[in-house]
Amino acid sequence: MNPFMHGVTVTGKDFCPRPELIADLRNHIDSQQNCVIRGVRRVGKTSAIIEAVRSYKKKGYIYINCWGKQDIHSLTTAIYEGFLIYQRNKGLSLEKIIRTFAHLRPKASIDPYSGEPTFSVDVNEHDSTIRSVEAVFDTLAHESNNNPLVVVLDEFQELLHLKEADIIMATLRGVIQLQANVTYFYLGSTRNLMDDIFNNPDRPFFKSASSVNVMPIERSGFSAYIKKKFISGKRTVSPASLSAIFDAACDVTGDVQQLCSEIWNCTDADDIITEEVVPRALARIHHTEHESNSRIIDMLSPGQVRVLVGIALVGGKKTTSKQFLSAARVAQPSSVTKALNRLSQHGLIYRDSEGYKFFSPFFRTWLLTQEL
Repeated sequence: MNPFMHGVTVTGKDFCPRPELIADLRNHIDSQQNCVIRGVRRVGKTSAIIEAVRSYKKKGYIYINCWGKQDIHSLTTAIYEGFLIYQRNKGLSLEKIIRTFAHLRPKASIDPYSGEPTFSVDVNEHDSTIRSVEAVFDTLAHESNNNPLVVVLDEFQELLHLKEADIIMATLRGVIQLQANVTYFYLGSTRNLMDDIFNNPDRPFFKSASSVNVMPIERSGFSAYIKKKFISGKRTVSPASLSAIFDAACDVTGDVQQLCSEIWNCTDADDIITEEVVPRALARIHHTEHESNSRIIDMLSPGQVRVLVGIALVGGKKTTSKQFLSAARVAQPSSVTKALNRLSQHGLIYRDSEGYKFFSPFFRTWLLTQEL
């Protein structure tokens, strides 16, 4: 069986040890310090948080994914559903959960993949007001009086897109600051939006939480983890091929795992994995993602596509240099600046201290195979 997992939260034996990060997160939990968790997508933020709290007996945890929530109703519903899953993990029977929280009209089902129970609740849409936000957080506060909690709000920046976002964020800040027995972890993968929430003096969450940056795993430690996975299938991976894997995936945890998964699929037991295997595995990823990548290109202007190709070819550090303008086939630096802003808004690239980078490293490698 292919041991490389990507696109899902991993814990336990599937989690690559990150002792310093886990210790840091648990220190924040012990001190009841709310914390902003930053990091690019697929770097392992959610897995690290869940690993830090799942086996930590001092506190229970509730996980809420804010992605795709459009209004107060969908947000409060998601929190109540996370709360019921927490109750089940705490040991309450399905019958007692349904009886105790009958006012939420809960329905239980079994996840066909994990085999674990999941819940849906029927919160009255007519009650979807700011008061309903306060009510659901009051429920968390009441629970924490007897059982200290960690509440994980994943993709927290997405709440900025809610209807009445300003009022909702102000309400959240007001109720959260009064909850001494609940530790909140705010996870986000869009750095500029997370910075706007927590570093902008005009925002209610300004300087309301400590900050932890989840960085790519050091190659030395990650290499040992990857080697062990390949050895489980009687495959040997060379140091040069490991370097090629990390380079192609830009050291992003989830992307490294995806590439290793494809390498596993195109090799057999007793194979020695050399550098030549990496392009074959990349080609498999490119084939799978070709249709979606092509749709992205279709929605962009020709100038934006040329700027993307320029970043793929020479990097995104000096985007107004002659070298970049030549690679991107763009005449004016101002045109590059406008394109970069639009590409950032589309969520295709982001900017850090080293310049502009692709959110998906395999979108970059796919671009380099196309005639655009």
